[in-house]
Amino acid sequence: MSTIQGSSTLNSNALMQAMNGTAATSGAAASTSATSSAKSLQDGFMKMLVAQMQYQDPTQPVDSAQMTSQLAQIQTVQGIGSLNTSMSSMVSSLNASQAYQASSMIGHTVMVSGNAFQLTNGQGSFGVQLPSSADSVKVNVINSAGQTVNTINLGAQAGGTIPVAWNGKDASGVTAPDGAYSFQIAASSSGKAVNATGLAYAGVSSVANGPNGVTLNLDNKSSVGIASVLQIL
Repeated sequence: MSTIQGSSTLNSNALMQAMNGTAATSGAAASTSATSSAKSLQDGFMKMLVAQMQYQDPTQPVDSAQMTSQLAQIQTVQGIGSLNTSMSSMVSSLNASQAYQASSMIGHTVMVSGNAFQLTNGQGSFGVQLPSSADSVKVNVINSAGQTVNTINLGAQAGGTIPVAWNGKDASGVTAPDGAYSFQIAASSSGKAVNATGLAYAGVSSVANGPNGVTLNLDNKSSVGIASVLQIL
């Protein structure tokens, strides 16, 4: 809010005293809630307004239209403060509601962006997401040592989500040991690369409600937001 200005000539000492009182009130309100801050602002404004009327020049009184405008300004500021308080309360309630709903996902498997997976009992599952169709899609399976174990040729694929299952066999047909693996995608269309995204399956172990909203803690030691979940199994 801009400083009050009027056509009147004020006693400078009196106005400074009123402004000092406003500053003190505003300083104390900085550590209180938004509601207390709005009340402090209103009290400070009224002190300055009273001082302006008390020490105005009788030959040049304060214009009534200007006073009305100043009152409207303080009401607008107070209204914004109340709105901010209401919105903060609504956001907190929404986050709590989302956390409660997300808790039903604990124990379920979800599909999220990623290129890591586990080979268990000779079986591994992951996915590929294509933004458009591709005439060639290949997936290189990589072990924990960074070595390419096998290449899965998916051939031509339409755009969308493609589930992939690996039988755990390496390029020579030998079953690879269970454990952590990753994969790399090479997709192209008419000789041009297609920007494919890897998809990983992970179990939801817990739900957290933090400053960035509700997140899911996965059993692959990562955390994702609810919006990042592409599929729930």
